[in-house]
Amino acid sequence: MTTGTTTPRRRPRDRRQQILAAARDRFARQGYHRVAMADVAAAVDIGASALYRHVRGKQELLLAVLDEDLARLEEAEPDPDGLARVALERRGFGLLWEREAGHLPEDEQHAVRVRLRRLAGSLAGRVPGPDADVRGWAALSVLGSPSYHRTTLDDDRFHGLIADAARACLVVGLPDPPPSSAAVPHEPPRLVPASRREALLAAAIRLFAARGYPSVGLADIGAATGIAGPSVYHHFLTKADLLEAALRRGEERLWLGLHHALARADDAAGALAGLVEDYTAFASTDPQLVGTLLSEIVHLPGDRHAAFRAHQLEYVAEWVGLLRAARPDLAVREARVLVHAALAVVNSLTRIRHLRARPGRDAEIAALARAVLQPLVLESE
Repeated sequence: MTTGTTTPRRRPRDRRQQILAAARDRFARQGYHRVAMADVAAAVDIGASALYRHVRGKQELLLAVLDEDLARLEEAEPDPDGLARVALERRGFGLLWEREAGHLPEDEQHAVRVRLRRLAGSLAGRVPGPDADVRGWAALSVLGSPSYHRTTLDDDRFHGLIADAARACLVVGLPDPPPSSAAVPHEPPRLVPASRREALLAAAIRLFAARGYPSVGLADIGAATGIAGPSVYHHFLTKADLLEAALRRGEERLWLGLHHALARADDAAGALAGLVEDYTAFASTDPQLVGTLLSEIVHLPGDRHAAFRAHQLEYVAEWVGLLRAARPDLAVREARVLVHAALAVVNSLTRIRHLRARPGRDAEIAALARAVLQPLVLESE
């Protein structure tokens, strides 16, 4: 009688890197709350108990992913070229930080913010002056922008576009600030709509932006407006209905801005400049709604998610069409990369707290976004 033996599998030396790569991919595609530890374990063909030998829980797993990505960025040459290469290698970092970092403990969020400030500062240090801080953050936003789209492009060309756009943020001329007394930080509105439906929608947008959709319940939204739980259902049957209404509100605002820009312009370049101004004004005055548009669509049910995602892509395509009409040298994919980079500048800088009180902030942000779309400015430097 012959007895067989089973050779135990050896644990790969890069098991932790495999785990982090699988978690990074799933957090980016599905959202933190939709990913279970068992999903990550299955992706690398191990059991849940083996996964817990590397991390104690999902929160620690997210922190490990962000920490590894930040470490790679910190090791790179602190210039647009070096950081652009790592940003494309770790393409999901910007999205994970913006959308999922709220799930980390406050002290860990603060530690990540400190490291991001250092990265922005390393870029700002290349252009000392009173505008260095806003320029550094704009360049860092450009480098993180590939997180928000799936455009494929030759690696060298992608790198060149992103690096040049980041450099443009560091050198473009910015408008002179108005008198300091003209700087009025945008504050949350103190008045609420008389309409109960509108009050619920405004509260939902505020809470989704502050805490994330999964952490907010209908009872929370009702309490924020002084409306008893059962009364909320007279206006919205589910939390997903509220999220859809919020997203639709933001989407309608975007398209209205586009139509205004087209109606007021004489050519594509003028329309694109007007669109940048309009989008900057929208993001500046209503950053919570813009944040909801950027981060919470992932929580819609499948069919509704697909519809809103399609609408977002159609809006971006309008920017791409105008940019290509103004710059025929760009292919569609190249123009899409620059459009997403310009949008990232606006989205990021309008939500950075310490920049809110800068005199003329909106004009600066619009000028930086326009520079991203026209990096040929570098040829005159």
